[in-house]
Amino acid sequence: MKLAPRLANAMKGAVGVALAVACWEIVRAGGIVDPRDLPSFASIVRSVAIDLAGGELAIAFLTTFSSWAPGLLIATVGGVIVGAALAMLPRLELATRPLIEFLRPIPSVALIPVALLILGIGLPMQLFMVVFASIWPVLFSTKAGVEGVDPRFLETGRVLHLSKTARLLRIILPNALPSIATGLRTAAAIALAVAITVEMLTGRAGIGFYIENVRLNGLITEMWAAILMTGVLGYLINMLFMAVERMALPWSLENRDR
Repeated sequence: MKLAPRLANAMKGAVGVALAVACWEIVRAGGIVDPRDLPSFASIVRSVAIDLAGGELAIAFLTTFSSWAPGLLIATVGGVIVGAALAMLPRLELATRPLIEFLRPIPSVALIPVALLILGIGLPMQLFMVVFASIWPVLFSTKAGVEGVDPRFLETGRVLHLSKTARLLRIILPNALPSIATGLRTAAAIALAVAITVEMLTGRAGIGFYIENVRLNGLITEMWAAILMTGVLGYLINMLFMAVERMALPWSLENRDR
């Protein structure tokens, strides 16, 4: 993307943020919501700085990250392997379709009681929840990416006498990577939301527990500060994944248009 469009997009984003803050202050000043439950944006930002400097909020985020990152990694590896297998083995796809269509619509939070019963309150339980929720975007994006490979590329590989493994590594996966990357970005956001939800509902340490704890103690400004930082973290994660995608996948049609 050229510099001028980047600056234009940044300005549009800044205007959007300014409008959101203005609406926040208008709602607060108009008494639509009790000001005690809706502190000023300036006080929330100040609370963010204080809580991060104090270390408690930073530790909460690092704790959440310690379950989010490995859970997303497991979901990515599993989703890519299963998705590619389903795309390349039609009989396997037909045999597993009923099971997948049964599991996919189940809300991940509905499985928390089952996970607690089997795994207890601990990291394995939280990892299971994160993996279950975030594996689906990667799986189906991988499947779609592999199925979307141009048959002419595969025929060229056969003409060049490439082995099945070589065709997979040199033709199929490189062509499917842009689709996989899109699924991974979606999975990253889902994994973060589920990790925080599990912490809120089970009392495991992390940003979810921090938000619930300050709310129960009547620290509303601190609660909003943590929520704000959660949104910022999600935004930064998405931007990081997009930046890596632009550098690592220059052949992607989406990246060519940027």
